[in-house]
Amino acid sequence: MAAVVLLALHGCGAEQEPADGPSATPSATPTSIDILRIGDDGASVVLEVGGTATVFLPRTYVWEEPVVDGDAVTVSADVSDEGGASRSWTVTGRRAGTATLTLTGSPACRSETPSCATPDVVWSARLTVR
Repeated sequence: MAAVVLLALHGCGAEQEPADGPSATPSATPTSIDILRIGDDGASVVLEVGGTATVFLPRTYVWEEPVVDGDAVTVSADVSDEGGASRSWTVTGRRAGTATLTLTGSPACRSETPSCATPDVVWSARLTVR
């Protein structure tokens, strides 16, 4: 069962990740409405073939393109609303198997003057498609 998770982000800026929805909780019952957020780093998610999960990560970081290790899932291009508080990608179960999704973010405050010294963030999730 999905649970609501309120997240306070640390790093540069006062922007917070929206908490308007369920956060993915590893479950024996896969669902096509799983939502993964910054606090779900390291999560293991089960999807059915054709099932989806959406990843929302805060714009307080500049995210590189997602990297997928494994061929069990496909990942959409960034599907977030321009100007929104987060970036988002949809992960779709392609075929039975496993995959790891990894995203690397650099703090947006590095482009400010003066620049911040906040380190990069690496976020990942393990996906099992059945």
